[in-house]
Amino acid sequence: MKFAKPALAAALVATTSVALPGLAQAQMRALSDPVVGHPDPESLFVDDDPVLHRNKQAALRIQRELLKCGEWARADEWLTEAYIQHNPVAASGLAGVQDFFLNVARVQPTRPCPALSADDANAVVAVVAEDDYVVIFSRREIPYVQGDMSDTYTTTHFDAWRFVDGRADEHWDPATLPGTPAPPPPAPGTVTPMTPEQAAQRVADDAALHELMWKYDRALDRFQPDAYAALFTENGSFLGTTGRDNLRDMIAGYANAEGGPPRMQHASTNHWIEYTGPNTAKIHYYFQTYILGDGPESPSTLIAVGNGVDDVVKQDGRWLFVTRNVTPTVEDE
Repeated sequence: MKFAKPALAAALVATTSVALPGLAQAQMRALSDPVVGHPDPESLFVDDDPVLHRNKQAALRIQRELLKCGEWARADEWLTEAYIQHNPVAASGLAGVQDFFLNVARVQPTRPCPALSADDANAVVAVVAEDDYVVIFSRREIPYVQGDMSDTYTTTHFDAWRFVDGRADEHWDPATLPGTPAPPPPAPGTVTPMTPEQAAQRVADDAALHELMWKYDRALDRFQPDAYAALFTENGSFLGTTGRDNLRDMIAGYANAEGGPPRMQHASTNHWIEYTGPNTAKIHYYFQTYILGDGPESPSTLIAVGNGVDDVVKQDGRWLFVTRNVTPTVEDE
């Protein structure tokens, strides 16, 4: 069988992988969905159990009157004299708490005190109460660059209290000392453990990238121009052909070649996905390309073998090819 263009075999063998120069060193971006405050947060502080209801109502007053409205002169209504602290920057005892907010920070109360809202900077997300304990989960907005609130992400804070006779006697939260150094980088050859959420995301990304490679080979084998181009970013490229429209035209040209397109099949194996960032990766692989035969008298023929290193990126939750490179140099590999 003759080919319409010498580049056909090379164009049809391509298959996957990703890395955008410089992004590996860039700051990691949040992978999570944003944390959103409850639309009616004060409704979370009620309970059918009378003891839990009393403790939840005291937690509500701490969250609203103290933390939101600064009524620290009335703190003895909701905190015990002992008030044991486990926040490393705060001392235990009601007197110390009041001295800090009233005399050091000089917090002025907000009157009248408005109800809690989903628009609060520390909007309440959920409230859990059991035995003598109440835990409030709340939203925190964190800048990627210190002091620059134009580019932020959200995470979750918690405050936990143990109550005695309707007043908080002990407190926990995730605070650390200011300037606490980051943990040292892992030794060469070691793997940094992932959180369960990160591990689940990695499994999902692995599956999506293997699916991307399958869809690529399938669209190529069936000469489907639209399906093929849709697997690339808007300016994605393959062997000098750049942009979805041009990639679509490339496959359409092969499909409409004189005598019709060849019956081909592509196989990509030994995938190694090299993640270069939360939304970028390189896919390393081997490929084989066959012209399919019609039976024992006309067996299938291997026409190309090689390895590829493709750059991919996740956009709007979808992994797409940035570049496909089926002729990598040693540096690329």
